[in-house]
Amino acid sequence: MLGSACTDRGITGPIQTASGSHPGFDTSIYPGDAAMRAWLPPGSPYEWVGYYLQAPCHRDPSWMGKRQTLTNMGWGLAVLYVGQQTFDGVSDVMLPLVFDRRVSSNGITQPAARVGIMVPPTPNEIQSGAVSCSRTLLTTEQGTADAIDAVTKTASEGFPSGTVIFLDIEHMDLIPASMEAYYRAWVQQVLADGRFDPGVYVHKGNAESIHSGIERAYADMNANGSAVYWITSSTGFTLDASPHDVGFPWASAWQGIYEVSQTWNGVTVNIDVDVATTSSPSSP
Repeated sequence: MLGSACTDRGITGPIQTASGSHPGFDTSIYPGDAAMRAWLPPGSPYEWVGYYLQAPCHRDPSWMGKRQTLTNMGWGLAVLYVGQQTFDGVSDVMLPLVFDRRVSSNGITQPAARVGIMVPPTPNEIQSGAVSCSRTLLTTEQGTADAIDAVTKTASEGFPSGTVIFLDIEHMDLIPASMEAYYRAWVQQVLADGRFDPGVYVHKGNAESIHSGIERAYADMNANGSAVYWITSSTGFTLDASPHDVGFPWASAWQGIYEVSQTWNGVTVNIDVDVATTSSPSSP
């Protein structure tokens, strides 16, 4: 697939991707309909885009309601749900993060690709008791509740049966038992609901352990098949790589470039860059 030139790390276009490799991108805040039209292939090399559901640790709703618009344009989609996190290296309380499409925290004119992901509870939330995103919520019960929320929102967005929902699990130095209880409960509730399929976005350093935990979750339910895995690691990434090249034969998507500004057809967006085995990673 050919794309027009842009200025970006490793991408100076035109681009010919390898057979079976499908480039995509993700960015936390919806860039707008005009930007998505401008970036349609062959205007850019990308075939699919991450679709962020409003979630406990991703409060921005800007992607919500855009499924039909994007599919009508021809975009493939990867549905993301940012659930509870361990917040390694992040304090328990952080000032509220404002979602502003005009000004970003890093001084660029478009919002950073990962702005608003992993937002710990604010002082007001703690004071009111209305905490929805916290390491203290890494429990079996919350995993079940968040899975119900994820499938409900995926259904309300009009995604068809069999759509893969990727639970976003950010990098951890160590995986605590509380996180294992949380993600296993999330996966099992998605399976029990039956409308959609579980997937996981996970750092390469945590992937093998979480893959094993999810296999046990499937076995405990006597469920057939397996979850779908989206691995994040910058090591060895190229736009024409296969997701399997990240080091796991069961990887279906690979994210490998982070928070880079690219310009296609005169429109600049700050993105993370991915490749997948299909042109629409969440499609049945």
